[in-house]
This record gives sequence, C-alpha cells and structure tokens, in this order.
Amino acid sequence: MEPHSHAVACALFALLALVPGAAAHGALPGVTELRTAPEKIADVVLDKLVGARVAAADVVALGETVHGSSGLLRAQARFIRYLVEKHGFRLIVWENPTLRSVELARWVDSCRKAKSPPPLDVLYMPTPSDAPLFEWICDFNLARPADAIVFRGMDIWDRPWAHYAIVKDAAALCPAYRSKSWKEVDEVTAQVQPNGTMFPASEYEACRAALAKVMDAARQSRDHELALSASTLLGWLGFHHDQWSDDVRSWNARDAAQARNLEIIMEKHAAKRAILSAHTSHVSHNRSRADWWGYGDLKSGVYFFEAATKRTVFNVAFTAYEASGTQGPWSLPTARNSMDRKLQEAGHAFAFVPADAPFLAEHPRWWMQNQNYPGPYESGVEIVPADHFDAFVFFGRSHLDRALPARPMWQP
Repeated sequence: MEPHSHAVACALFALLALVPGAAAHGALPGVTELRTAPEKIADVVLDKLVGARVAAADVVALGETVHGSSGLLRAQARFIRYLVEKHGFRLIVWENPTLRSVELARWVDSCRKAKSPPPLDVLYMPTPSDAPLFEWICDFNLARPADAIVFRGMDIWDRPWAHYAIVKDAAALCPAYRSKSWKEVDEVTAQVQPNGTMFPASEYEACRAALAKVMDAARQSRDHELALSASTLLGWLGFHHDQWSDDVRSWNARDAAQARNLEIIMEKHAAKRAILSAHTSHVSHNRSRADWWGYGDLKSGVYFFEAATKRTVFNVAFTAYEASGTQGPWSLPTARNSMDRKLQEAGHAFAFVPADAPFLAEHPRWWMQNQNYPGPYESGVEIVPADHFDAFVFFGRSHLDRALPARPMWQP
C-alpha cells in the first residue's frame, strides 16, 4: 500500500470507530457508543446523528437531568459549538432569570471587542465545567464581531421589585408591588387565602389582566424589555399564587412564562432560530402524561412554546446512570424499566440514543433519571421516550467536579 493510501485507510478506520454502528460489547440496537471525550466528538459524527433534524428545527433544546454534572455539561457544550459553527445558530437562551442574565448577556456582547473572565456566578449553580463553553463563546465573538453569539436568560426567579419598576403603573394593581426587599416579599407570600391560594382572587386577577395588557402592547411596540418584565412577573406571581393549592398549576405558570420569554427574546433579536438550554423538565415535548417527581403531569416551556408558535423543536435529554451535580448525588436507578440502568448494564459508557431506538420497544414506558433530589419516583420520571424527547445522550458516570461560589438562586 502506498503511504498516501495507508494514511487514508488509517483515517477511515479511526472515523469508523466513532460513527453509528460502532458497537460496544453487548450494545443495544440503535444505540451509538461515542468512543471519544465529549468535547472531541467529530462534526461528521454529529452530522450523522442529528444533522438532518437540526437543519429542520427552529429551536434545538438541550435538557440536562442534573445541574452541574461535568460530563453532561461537556457534551452540551460540544452540541452548542456544533449548532453555532455548522448550522448558523446565534441565539442561546438559558435557564436563568431575565434580568439577572443581563450581566452575562452584556459580557457575551463585550467579547466582540475584548476577552475577559465570564461572570459565571450569574448562572444558577456554576461549576468549573461551565467555563469552557463561555470562554469559547467569547473567542467566537472576538473573531466574528459582526456575526456574534447572543445570550439571554428566560426564567422567572428575579427580584420582583425590579420588574415592577419597569412595568410602572400596572404594578400598583399587583401583590407585593410596594416591596423593596425579599423580607418584605416574604411577608406577602407568607399569607394564604381560605381556598389555599396565596393572593386575594380579585387583586390577583386585576394584576394579571394589567400585566397581560402591558405585555401585549409592549410586544406590538417592540419594547421587548418591558414585555419580558410583564411576562416574567406573570410567571412569578402564578407560581406563588398556586404554590400551596395546586402543584401543577403552580409549576406550569413558571414554564408558560419561560415559553413566552423565549418567544419574546427571539423577537427582540430577530432570531428565526435559537438554542435553548434548561433542565429536561423544561424542554420535554410532553406529548403524553408523565409524573415529574410525583408532582403530576407538569408541562414544559417547550410544550407551551410549541403550542403557541407551532414552531419545530428538536430536543435532546442528557442523562446518566451514576451522577452528581450541584444539587447533590443521585440515588442509582433500580426500576426494571429504567432506561439508564438498561444502557449501563449493556456496557454503554457514553452513547447517543435516538427516541426510536429498537430496544425501547421492550417497555411501553421507561424511567429516566431526572435529578433535583434523591427521593421517590427513582429520582426521576416515567415517560414514553418518543413522546418527550427526540434523542438522549447517556453517560454511565457523570459527576460534579466542584461547585463555584454562586448567587442565591430562588431569591437573587
């Protein structure tokens, strides 16, 4: 064999070790074992695995089943790089509050002129594994200032008085509008009505109507920051109003606000496409029922976004058999129909699993680890995989490397 031919053959052999069909011992049908570090997955491999689906999607949603787990973060960062470099995505929307995220959004924009350390403490629960993605984003924007990445958060856990100052007159109809501190907010939210809701019905409904009117008018006039504040307050108030009376309504108010905020952020930046990064519970399609952590059939931000906009979302759940993150370690899955346990026992260590993988026909429903805390429901959720996610990225082990100092999450 000539030297050139030998080099080509070696390159092809190395590539075949990564492409679909390169099976591990006992590999499950339809599962692709990824024989590389997460950050080194080749573009050609991702093209094969997700390229066509990504090309047809308006939003690509990446869901992590535990926050702050290093393997999941590294794989997520590689997917984001691929989406930006190969598919032209420029808007990244994060599970982070709308106002709190402005600091990081401004830092991302400043990278068009100079590089500086990212303010990672703006993130909910930062770790050193978060840093490489944002350092790469900064390098990307420095090299392409006219075609830069934009970042923004879409969640509701902000200081309500800061949003009330933005919506101005409408605030006077709302609960806790005079509050200027969390102590004062807590005094209001500690009250419970006889029917179990938090705010008096007439006051709450008048507030909601006023905020909705402000939000709709702001969107029409393209005052997106005003629209985001009104939408975020609707979610924050809705969550607290039903917090003690109806878990599903409470959590759904948060996710409905996430969906609106995603839509408003896309409008603000005239972005036809976006990357969304959040917990798996916020990015599921929710086409059939699932009991998330025992709360019931919670709907996600992606569910509300798809229903409102009719846009196409391609979503990937990043999950693991043995994992830890900034909210603690997982209890290992034991359910007979645990997807993570099945993949682990088949010898998979780092794998891509499409939702139509043949082995998934073994059970009508599968448990997926979905960590916030060890507890009932296998610390997760039982789902029909294809009804909730288009694909899964699985790790046998993914652990917290180290938590960084963080700002308060629920009361920033």
